[in-house]
Amino acid sequence: AGDTARFHEILGPTVPLSRHVFCAPTRFYKTGVVFMAWLNGYQNHFVMVGGQQSTRNVRHLAELFRFADAAGLLEDPDRACARMAQLLATHGVDARVTR
Repeated sequence: AGDTARFHEILGPTVPLSRHVFCAPTRFYKTGVVFMAWLNGYQNHFVMVGGQQSTRNVRHLAELFRFADAAGLLEDPDRACARMAQLLATHGVDARVTR
């Protein structure tokens, strides 16, 4: 309790991620939440009702992936890299995704 340095050490790396998830248009933040859930294995697809996953472009999602990795929020980095590569491939990007 009262250890502000530790507080900033833990939460500091999440600030760029949260700013990115909630960037304008803010109403599409849910895409980032669902994307993180998919990367971390909490759901087996990245599809949202009404195709809402398309409200953020692949560049936005790639940056989100980088910020999540930098913040240490990818629970299984190998799975997350494989899923990111899968997403990139659906957008015509042939990329090897590694940490």
